[in-house]
Amino acid sequence: MGISSPTISFPIDETIKRIEYVKANAMGIIHEAKKIQREVSSVRSETDADEKERIDSADGKLGDILIRFLQKSFPKDGIICEDKPTIDGGDFKWVLDPVDGSMNFVRGLPLYAISFGLEHRETPVGGVVIVPPQESVYSAVMGEGAYKNGEQIRTSRISELNRAIFSPNLPTKRAHMIQEIMADLSGFLTYARSFRRTGSFVLDACFIAEGVMDAIWEKTVKHWDVSAISVILAEAGGKLTDLNGVHYYTGLPELVASNGVLHSEILNLLKTVRSTVSRN
Repeated sequence: MGISSPTISFPIDETIKRIEYVKANAMGIIHEAKKIQREVSSVRSETDADEKERIDSADGKLGDILIRFLQKSFPKDGIICEDKPTIDGGDFKWVLDPVDGSMNFVRGLPLYAISFGLEHRETPVGGVVIVPPQESVYSAVMGEGAYKNGEQIRTSRISELNRAIFSPNLPTKRAHMIQEIMADLSGFLTYARSFRRTGSFVLDACFIAEGVMDAIWEKTVKHWDVSAISVILAEAGGKLTDLNGVHYYTGLPELVASNGVLHSEILNLLKTVRSTVSRN
């Protein structure tokens, strides 16, 4: 029994078939990802440009594998994949992030995820997130609940900031917004229990879905970062909105993901601390 119920009409059997197909082949995808990570992390990058080239190479290789994998069984589906040309299709569309946490990937750190979002007529209806280092598979279909390795998961019920574990917003290019970021951090350092950050928005959001972390706020997220996790988190009982509480879809510049219970308090805290920046 799912935590949420569908609010739209979509072909649930076809959706489940696609999600189960990805899950059934997860170990093969994990094997390919581990092999590519060993290749790109075996030699340390000498320059930033060299590291960027390795990141692009890893994303490209795994992206090609994922696209061929999906087209083999669902040739009429559309596909959006980071750094790849869009493939047009029918009512179903896959939204792929081949490596979320790409810096970790090329450095050899075991903190990254592969994200398969599934949308029907532009609305997210399913998702699979594969975490190769832990051989974990998170999945959800709208209205059917969220799962990790076949076991249903739910967000935490923690309702006080002083008991909550947060993942902070630290965008790579942050010099132009450093005052706002410092205000955010000061607010949560004051009221939250602790911080954890993996370097992968998708992985952190999965941790929230299974209840081991409680919230994350993040800037500059892209469509492929959020499509899958938007369904997984909602089905686990969580929330994903912008700073005004508008439910996630695409194009939002900044997102807050939480266990749902803490959501309003987090939004209020962010608005309060940022108002001090605008007054200074």
